[in-house]
Amino acid sequence: MNAAPPGARLGLLPSLLRTCVRQAHTAPARRPAPKGYPKPEGHGENIWVFTHRRTEQVIFSFKDRLDGFHDLKQLPFNGKQTKPSKLRKDYWSPMAKIQFPAGMGSVGRSVFQKLRELKHLHEVSWPDEFRYKAPSEYTQEDERKIADEKEKGKVYQPIRTKADRGNALNAQKKNVIADMAVVLAGKGAGNKLAVAESASKGAGNKLAVAESKEAASGDELVAVTVKWSNDQDMGFAEAWSSNVTHALFEEPAYMSNLVPKQQVAEVPTEEVKVEA
Repeated sequence: MNAAPPGARLGLLPSLLRTCVRQAHTAPARRPAPKGYPKPEGHGENIWVFTHRRTEQVIFSFKDRLDGFHDLKQLPFNGKQTKPSKLRKDYWSPMAKIQFPAGMGSVGRSVFQKLRELKHLHEVSWPDEFRYKAPSEYTQEDERKIADEKEKGKVYQPIRTKADRGNALNAQKKNVIADMAVVLAGKGAGNKLAVAESASKGAGNKLAVAESKEAASGDELVAVTVKWSNDQDMGFAEAWSSNVTHALFEEPAYMSNLVPKQQVAEVPTEEVKVEA
C-alpha cells in the first residue's frame, strides 16, 4: 500500500484544528465539582462508646452499630494475638452514650476527635512504671519471691511480660472514662464545649460556639447527657463537671437486638390451686 506524501498530511492540519475548536465551543458545560459529601442530619450529636467484655478495649462510633471494617482500625497492634481479626457481637457492647443538644453536631465531632486522640496517646506513650505489674496481677510465685527478697532487705517488683504489656495497653476503659470527664468539662485546646455567656442569651437556639483553650470563668458549657450501661463505671473519673447529666440506658445492652416487648404476645398465666 502506497503511503500518502508528507505534504498531503500537513494539509489536513487546519481542518483538524477547526474541528477541535468547534467541539470545544459546542460541548456542554461541565458541572461544578461538589464541595463535599453532605453530612447526614444529626451527625455528631450522639457518640457511642463500645467496650470489649474481656480485654476492655474501647471503640468510639457515631452509630449504634459497629462497623467491622472502619471501626476495627481504631484498635492498635500491641503484640501477637492482641488485635482481633473481626468484631464479635457477643464480646462488644455499648458502655456509654454521649448525647449533645440538637444542632450541636460540630461540638460532638470535636469531642469525638479529642477522645480518639487521647486514647491513642495512652496507647503509644506510657511511663516506665508501666513495665511493672500491678498488685492485682501478682501470682503466687511473684508473692513468694517478693517475700523472699523482703527478708533479705531487698525490694522486688515483678515485671510484665511482652504479652502482659500488650494486654495492659489494650485495657483502656478506665483511661477513656477519665478522659471523658476532662473533655466534657471544656478543657483542652480547641474545645468547642465552651459557649460564651453573651451568646447563650441570644435569640432562639443559635449558640455561638467559642473555640478556646480553656473554659473561662465567664463562659458556659454545653449541656451533655451521658447514658451508662453500668452506672458504677462513672466512678473511674475523679470528678464530673456540672454540665454533665448521668443516666442509664432504657434497655440493657444485651437486649438491644431482641424483639421489643410490645411485639411479644402475652401468655395468660393459669391460676394454680393449692390443695389443702
